[in-house]
Parts: sequence; structure tokens; C-alpha cells
Amino acid sequence: SRFQQADHFENFYLLVSRLRPYKRVDLAIQAFNNLKIPLKIVGTGEEESRLKKLAGPTIEFLGALPDEKLKGLYSRCRAFINPQEEDFGIAAVEAMAAGRPVIAYKAGGAKESVIEGKTGVFFEEQTWEDLADAVVRFKPEQFDSKTIRDHASRFDVEQFKGKIKDIVEKSWQEFKSQLQ
Repeated sequence: SRFQQADHFENFYLLVSRLRPYKRVDLAIQAFNNLKIPLKIVGTGEEESRLKKLAGPTIEFLGALPDEKLKGLYSRCRAFINPQEEDFGIAAVEAMAAGRPVIAYKAGGAKESVIEGKTGVFFEEQTWEDLADAVVRFKPEQFDSKTIRDHASRFDVEQFKGKIKDIVEKSWQEFKSQLQ
């Protein structure tokens, strides 16, 4: 609920991540270097200097940003790039909450949060070439921001609280019935 849709998107892709080896930011840098397409990277970490050395002129490192600036980037990017395998992947869901599609490595939590062709697209192999191919195939105009945002709302805090409450109430009722 903290995120809003923009009325337009701009000519850049977005990656938000801690700059750590397992996050595979290097794949995104290699893909976008070869495609010569703008990529904005938000985040810091021990890989930062190495990744900056890999980056060409279309890659922009923004460091850590305040929430307001980050929310604006989410809402205006062509798509969010998710090259890593995560248990869940909150940044991808935040991008969807802002109405933007996700280009994700098809593994881990992305398989639960991204719907192929509806909220984003997948790439199968964790290589820069496969990511680059997904970016080339991606057509932002084929995605509806409202549909993406509606899908992301199922991960909202209030939804989570309601589901947990329902589970607790059901378990309590079952427990009480066993006592009788």
C-alpha cells in the first residue's frame, strides 16, 4: 500500500539489491552493457567496487536511497530486474506494487510472485545471455500496471495479518472442539 503507480514509465530498467556475490548483479551489468540499455542500480555492499569496474556507460549506481526516491524509481522503470534466486524477493514485489513488471530468474520466490506474461517474464538460465534475451523479448506495453499492482496486493501486510488471524482462529476452534 506504500507504493503508487506512475502515469508513465521512462527509458530505464531498475535493480534494487544488496551488492553481494549471490545477488548476481554482475549478470545484469553484463547483459545491459551488451544491450547498451540504461540500468539503474540501487544498493550498496562488498561487491560495489568490483561491479562498478564491470559497468559500462549505460549503468548508473545510485547507492542507498531514501524510500521516497526509491518509490519513484520503482513506479517509472520499464521493468524491475531480478537476476538472483531468493527465498521470497521483497524488492520484486515492491516493484509490482508500483505497477511495474519484473524480469526474473525463474527460481525461488520469483516463481511464487511473478506470473509469466501477466506480472513479468522469466529467464531460465542464470546467465547474462539469457537475461539479455529476456530483456530483448520484453515489451512493457503488453503489461497492465493496475493488474500488476492488484496481484502484488496479495502480499500486502494487511492481507498477511488477515490470513494469520484466520489460521489462528481455525486452529483455536479445532482445539476447542477436541476438548469437548
